[in-house]
Amino acid sequence: MKKILFLSSLVVFFIFLLNLKNIYKILPIEKQVVIKNFVLEKYENLSDKNKIIIRVLKLEPFKQLQIRYKRLNPSINNLNNDYNIKFLPLSQTDNFNLSTYKINFKKEKNTKNDTGYGFFKPFFIEISNDNLIVINNDGEILFIQLDKFFKKDIDKNNLKFKSIKTNLKIEGNQNSKIMGTLVHKEKVYVSHLDYDNNCQIYNISYANINFENLIFKNFFKSKSCGENLNAGRMKVLNFNGSDGLLATMGGEKLNEPSGKPQDLNSDIGKIIFIDFKTKEKKIYSMGHRNPQGLFVEGDLIIATEHGPKGGDEINKIEYGKNYGWPIASYGKAYDHVKKNKDKKYLKDHSSNNFKEPIFSFIPSIGISEIIKISNKFSTNWHENFLLASLNGGSLYRIKFNSTFEKIIYKERIFVNKRIRDLKYSDKYNAVILALEDWKEIGILNQIIKD
Repeated sequence: MKKILFLSSLVVFFIFLLNLKNIYKILPIEKQVVIKNFVLEKYENLSDKNKIIIRVLKLEPFKQLQIRYKRLNPSINNLNNDYNIKFLPLSQTDNFNLSTYKINFKKEKNTKNDTGYGFFKPFFIEISNDNLIVINNDGEILFIQLDKFFKKDIDKNNLKFKSIKTNLKIEGNQNSKIMGTLVHKEKVYVSHLDYDNNCQIYNISYANINFENLIFKNFFKSKSCGENLNAGRMKVLNFNGSDGLLATMGGEKLNEPSGKPQDLNSDIGKIIFIDFKTKEKKIYSMGHRNPQGLFVEGDLIIATEHGPKGGDEINKIEYGKNYGWPIASYGKAYDHVKKNKDKKYLKDHSSNNFKEPIFSFIPSIGISEIIKISNKFSTNWHENFLLASLNGGSLYRIKFNSTFEKIIYKERIFVNKRIRDLKYSDKYNAVILALEDWKEIGILNQIIKD
């Protein structure tokens, strides 16, 4: 063992001297683990720069490599090439603490030949009665008391998520899955897909919150039939004096966009409003590809939307507006998909009578949920929003102008994990993250100095 530790410390020394070039990643997995453990035990009081290097080493062994994007491969290019990019727990203005906690879901899809969510493990989070509810895309529902994440004597390896029985029946394939969740007035809503006659049908169901058994009833069922449907975020909106659900619906096969987002007879590619009392549906906006995030505050509606290759959008949603898909997009067709790879999209929205995005990310970041952060979270984050990303593995701190027509600034904070969902807890002044690569809950809070 002494020999192993001596060799390990020697390797670590050269890693620091060479700025972690390529030595670490060519070692066998078992030696990487020895080095990782040795570094964490022996080097506790390092400079901030070296703490960032340690954070790379701290990640799980490479044998748990994220299948599609190889996210655990040390991000040496980021360390060497990116100017002024921050890695959690650091940001441009504050130091934060990010703790992660494993969720042990029981249900797993058979990912063989699965071209949908097979690479990932999506799940959504909600807060109700000081409990954190976790719902994965297979329809499994768990909960845990939120205060357990904030106890000083917490045992990270022994957190128990309790299972909730449910009558939801989600088939074990990519065509039937949970798309989004919402808690409102002691009810939990889920948007989900049914698969009928080789066609996906969008549904919203609800249940009175009960931490032993959730009995879901149908709230809305679309009459539209689609393929490879996505989106499914929901928020409560008061529209024309009536409360209802605002819900996103989009998605289609890569490089094969249909005309449905531009067809008022289809719900696909739309943001729809469903009245709580009458269940009447109205198309609120159209021309959407895959709206993955949704924020509502009064009359303000912000949606985040996947473009094709490039062109992820942040949109200010206004009633009756058309956002251009699949005619206009700042992205382009996917090169790796042969069909229609030369397809062109208009690179201007407004001159073609479409609503321009507030901002478009080129290249794409795999845009996801967006939330507003309380001003008490940080004195430096006044009126800030947090935007999550999937492929980008980052949080984006954003400040809009007063009319929400443009972004004043944005800061990328690298997390190195896919972030599907975000919630802010006012009680604990913390942001809760759904980290889907390895099915973890992340707790982000500010480090308070004595």
